[in-house]
Amino acid sequence: MGNVVALIVFLSVPAVDMAPVLHFECLRATEAVVVDGKAEEAAWKDAKPITEFRLWTTLGEPTERTTVRFCYDDVFLYAFYECDDKDLYTLYQARDARIWESDCIELFLWPDEGNAIYYEFEVAPNNAVFDARMVNTGSGGYQRWAQWNCEVRTATQLEGTLNQWRDRDEGYTVEVAIPLGALCETIGEGGLEGQTWRFAAVRADLSVTLRAAERSSTANVPEGDVHRKDGYFTLTFK
Repeated sequence: MGNVVALIVFLSVPAVDMAPVLHFECLRATEAVVVDGKAEEAAWKDAKPITEFRLWTTLGEPTERTTVRFCYDDVFLYAFYECDDKDLYTLYQARDARIWESDCIELFLWPDEGNAIYYEFEVAPNNAVFDARMVNTGSGGYQRWAQWNCEVRTATQLEGTLNQWRDRDEGYTVEVAIPLGALCETIGEGGLEGQTWRFAAVRADLSVTLRAAERSSTANVPEGDVHRKDGYFTLTFK
């Protein structure tokens, strides 16, 4: 029997260049914030918009623009999203429904890297809300952790008509106030000043103007799993 020569061919798969993890600051609100979906308070004018949303898996630039701003006070962490959107679309209204299956914004908070607990908040253009307290990524799906509800306050403003695909919309805004008392097991009961959290702001964009649904985030999500927290950016409270 002749010699058998094994030929092994290694296929080269292009890797996604990992973008750097970015670092942002969150300023204390200079006046009371009214949760109405409008950024009319001085606190929002002082908050720098975060524009670094990247497509999942490719880390490319999304088709439609998204920005998010943060501020805080002694009671709440506030987030304000502005989303360009030519086709406003929602599926669900009930609390903790699968609202990520249509247009929505999402916010993942990991206050303490030494603690397995992290939090997920989602809001759709119709102001439907999902919130969950997660314990490690591999501990079970959303059905297990969505039973946790906190007294989150949300409001949306629409520029367009919801679920009317034949017209062209302009977009929507979402304002979120997360009670710090609901996060005390990871942030303690003192003030936020000086703390640094890991976070991912996320946008799900489904539109008749897009060839494929787009999910973007202020985090590195090269494998398409935003629950992998090593790519989250940081937010330091000043």
